[in-house]
Amino acid sequence: MRLGKIELGKKVRVAILLLLMLLLAASLYNLYRVYREPTVVSKNLPVYSYEQRGQIDYQVQIRPNSIFNETTLGPGQTYYAKLVKSIDAVCSYRFTADAAAEMKADYRIVAVVEAPKMWRKEFILVPETAVQATGKTLVFSRPFAIDLESYNQFLKSVNEELGVNAREPRLVIRADIDLEARSAAGRVAEKLAPTMEIPLTSGEFRIVGNLTPQKSAALTRTVQIPDPDAQERRIKACIPPVALFLLLVVFSLVTAGRSSAGPDLVEVVWRQHGDRMVRAGDDFSLPEDLITVSLSSLEDLVKVADEAGKPLIYQEGAPPHKFTCYVIDGLTVYSCRVAEFDQGINAAALFSGRTHYSAGAAASRRDQSFGDI
Repeated sequence: MRLGKIELGKKVRVAILLLLMLLLAASLYNLYRVYREPTVVSKNLPVYSYEQRGQIDYQVQIRPNSIFNETTLGPGQTYYAKLVKSIDAVCSYRFTADAAAEMKADYRIVAVVEAPKMWRKEFILVPETAVQATGKTLVFSRPFAIDLESYNQFLKSVNEELGVNAREPRLVIRADIDLEARSAAGRVAEKLAPTMEIPLTSGEFRIVGNLTPQKSAALTRTVQIPDPDAQERRIKACIPPVALFLLLVVFSLVTAGRSSAGPDLVEVVWRQHGDRMVRAGDDFSLPEDLITVSLSSLEDLVKVADEAGKPLIYQEGAPPHKFTCYVIDGLTVYSCRVAEFDQGINAAALFSGRTHYSAGAAASRRDQSFGDI
C-alpha cells in the first residue's frame, strides 16, 4: 500500500528543511570540536605531603589578692592588668611528612610594642635558633616569659617623650618560624608565625591572636592520564547529527511542496481584469435552467467575457488551489475550471496588460465551442 505524501506550503517546507540543515551543520561542528579535544588530561599527583602546626600556650601568674584564690590563670580568661605578675608562655612547633627528608627549622620570638598607625618597637625574646632533624618529623618547644609590667612602663615613657598618648596600644608576641625540608621528591620551604596580642591597659583585658596556626601542603608531579569522560562525550556528540540526518531524510521523503500555481493565476487574472471580476460567495450556485458551456481554457473565457461585455465571476472550489470562473450571458453560462496553471493564458502578457487575440481565431474557437454543444 502506497501512502501519499504530506503536502506543505512550499515556503514552510523549505523553511523546515533549512532549519534541519542548519541544526545538522551545528551538530556536525560540535562533533568535530568534541573529537578534536584531547583524550588525556593533566593531573597533579602528590609525591611529598606534609603538615605543620605551631602553637603559643600560656599561663598568667597573678599577684596575691582578696578576689582570686588561684595564683595562676589559664588561657581564654579575662585578666586584670594590676594583678598580672608575669605571663609564662611556651612556643611549640611540629612538622610531619609522609616521607623521610633532611629538615631544618630556624625560629625566633619577638615582642612588639606598637600603637597602630603611630609607632612600633620590637624586642627580642628568643634569638634566632636552629633545629635540625632527619626523618618524617621535626618537633621543638621553647618556653619564655613575658614581663607585662615592663612593657607598660615602656609605653608610659614613650607617651611622655612624644607628648602624645598612644591610641589602642598593644603588645604582640610573634614566633617567626622558617622551615626547609629536602626530600627525594624535592625541596620544601615554608613559613609559620603563631602570634598572641595583649592590650596594654590599666584595666581588664583578654589575650587574642593566631595562637595555633597550621598548614597542609604537598609537592606534586604532573602526569597525563586518560580522560574518563572523553568517550562518553564523543558518543553523546554523535547522537544529534545522526538523528537530524535521519529526520531530514524522512521529512524529505514523506512531504511534498503544495502547488501554489492556482492562487498565483488568480492573482494574475485579478491584476489584469480585476475591474470587471466579481468573487462569488460560498453559497453561489447556478440556476438549473441555464445552458452550461464548459470552455477548455481561461483564455477562451476571457474572450467570451470581452465579446459579451459581461463580468467574470470567480468562485473557489472545495479542493485547495482549484477555482472556477463563469461568464453568464442570458440563458447561457460559460465556465472554466482551473486546477493548475492554465497554459492557454500568456502570463507575461497578462502581467503587462497587452493581451491580443486574432478575430478569426476567436470566431473559430467560439464556433467550435457552440458546435460541441
